[in-house]
Amino acid sequence: MAQDPGRIFPGKKMSGHLGNAKRTIQNLEVIKIDKDRNLLLIKGAVPGAKGGKLIISSSVKCESRS
Repeated sequence: MAQDPGRIFPGKKMSGHLGNAKRTIQNLEVIKIDKDRNLLLIKGAVPGAKGGKLIISSSVKCESRS
């Protein structure tokens, strides 16, 4: 692409927002709560960057229909 048309066409694949989506991870286990140091130890893989923010909530799984 040279000087003509001099713009980006709509729908062109380009880099964008990385990590801008909310993810829900189930089957994580709370191992320990340290109130003195304000820490929550979780067993399992947590998505996101180091130092990122997490929202911790209890989850209820759907009953399997069989």
